Amino acid sequence: MERPRRWRSPFDFWRTLPLTLKFLAASVVIVGGTMLVAGQWMASRIEAGLIQSRAESGALYMEGFLAPLVRGLGETGELSASEREALDRLLIGSALAERVEEIKIWGKDGTVIYSTDRSLTGKKLPSDDLAPSLAGKVTAELERTPDSGHMGEKINDFPLLEIYAPIYRAGTRDVVAVGEFYERAGEFLSEVETARRATWWLVTAAAVVITGLLYWMVRRASNLIERQRNLLTGRLTAARALAGQNNLLRHAADEARMEASRSNEILLNQIGADIHDGPMQLLSLLLLKAGDQASVQTLGKQVLDELRDISAGLILPELEGLELEGALRLAVRRHRDVTGTAVDEEYHDLPASVGQPLKICLYRVVQEGLNNAFRHGGGQLQRVLASAGAHDLSISIIDSGPGLSGDEQPARSGPRLGLGGIQNRVAVYGGKVQVRSRDQGGTELSVSIPLTPRSA
Repeated sequence: MERPRRWRSPFDFWRTLPLTLKFLAASVVIVGGTMLVAGQWMASRIEAGLIQSRAESGALYMEGFLAPLVRGLGETGELSASEREALDRLLIGSALAERVEEIKIWGKDGTVIYSTDRSLTGKKLPSDDLAPSLAGKVTAELERTPDSGHMGEKINDFPLLEIYAPIYRAGTRDVVAVGEFYERAGEFLSEVETARRATWWLVTAAAVVITGLLYWMVRRASNLIERQRNLLTGRLTAARALAGQNNLLRHAADEARMEASRSNEILLNQIGADIHDGPMQLLSLLLLKAGDQASVQTLGKQVLDELRDISAGLILPELEGLELEGALRLAVRRHRDVTGTAVDEEYHDLPASVGQPLKICLYRVVQEGLNNAFRHGGGQLQRVLASAGAHDLSISIIDSGPGLSGDEQPARSGPRLGLGGIQNRVAVYGGKVQVRSRDQGGTELSVSIPLTPRSA
């Protein structure tokens, strides 16, 4: 039973989420945070706008109804009895009184010259809100609870909308008084709350739409990426399968070439044995019966020597128990025995164990290289150099003969293997064969075979 996976940190869980969910979470945080700030700002601006609208309405009311009743204030500084009675009829017991908690009219020196609360009339009260209105500005403030500025006043019905508006002298912009009234704000707050809710619904809907659109676009892009990834994965799988088939075919071809090489060696051995056991035996018998006939003896010996050379070149000696260096030394020794020429040898870091097919191939390389050096270079200063590096094995057969002229290549020497046969053998192991004339004279046959598992 598989144990439930545990995440050591939230980052581990985050890394396991698909791209679309990561984007959705990030967009919810970013868009939600942005919309929260925007919604709060919009709600506050709407509330401020509604308050200012009420303040402007209050200012118009004062200008239209209260200002005509206090025109004489500019000359006397006080209201007459008739003006007070007119204000009382307008403000006390009227429909306006149901909406307004209290009304004051302030003089320019801060004295309350009229108030619906009789106890405040004639008093000079501190108020920081008069200064803007005395300068001609309409101000308003929403008061949800009483503060120190209302101590001693008979105001209990909170929340209230407190409005200050200047009262001008008729026909001028000279402020003669400031009107203040407190409007009951219950209905106003309901309007504000309705506007606030509408704002938040709008902001929420916009956030959901924006997030949904972004998620839809990212989801489409993610699906496209996933389809392309699956397509590439399928193509990669197909390419790997094709590469595997190619490897199998290449190995099969290599095995076929190696099998052909082995079959060729068997055929050469058989031909050499047949020559030795057939024509050579008959020629030997002919020589015995020819007696002293000198011409027949001479011709027979020449034919017998030629057949013996051919047979010796075709029959492969026993290489099974030899290391690579021993096999190469055997090829050099047999060349010395057949030709009677000297051959210098140098071997460096050769692997002790290689596959039998590769050992036969390199034996034939040395055999044919020395044969060409003897036939075309006169057997002068023959050398065999063999070494192994980290990645390949190299063999060079060098002589000091006349070298190659132009594009001349070493000719095939009768029925022997020839350079073409050597090239075919070396190609089985991915190797290269190069024949060149040396600057200091002579010819060099170079063979390089990579040391790979198939060469072993």
